[in-house]
Amino acid sequence: MGKILLIEPHKVLQQAIGLSLFPEHDVQVQDSVTASAIGSLRETDLLIVDAAALRESNQLSPELARELQNSAVPLVWIDDDTSVPPPKRDKLAALTKPIESAAFQSALVALLSPAGAKTVAKKAPPAGEPKSQRKKPRQKADGEPIELVDIVEDEASSEGKAPKS
Repeated sequence: MGKILLIEPHKVLQQAIGLSLFPEHDVQVQDSVTASAIGSLRETDLLIVDAAALRESNQLSPELARELQNSAVPLVWIDDDTSVPPPKRDKLAALTKPIESAAFQSALVALLSPAGAKTVAKKAPPAGEPKSQRKKPRQKADGEPIELVDIVEDEASSEGKAPKS
């Protein structure tokens, strides 16, 4: 069981990421973090930072970015701005939004395993490509698209029949 610190300002994403890590990991969630708090992390096995959300709320200061870069704790860096490079360091997994479950899980395994000292990076789409074109339809494990269809039975047809006497 790894101790993970998740820095995520958005409550919905806090719960979604936290649930994907539970019960295998002990997850602590914070809305924000200071540079001094990063420097004092001792018992944390992994740090997950939503850089895009921190940048959006003006919480990603140069001091915080510097501390994240210098920290010895393995880091999952989540960002949606491909023009801003992630910190240059070992034990880093850089993921882009939307977060893909398989890429997220493989980053966790790579960073939490004893041999996870090298950098893991998910290839980002080209910077000029709009987000709407990057999204792909959800697919089943066998590669078939998932069809979302509501099945509504016609109650009028069943009510129109007279009961047998």
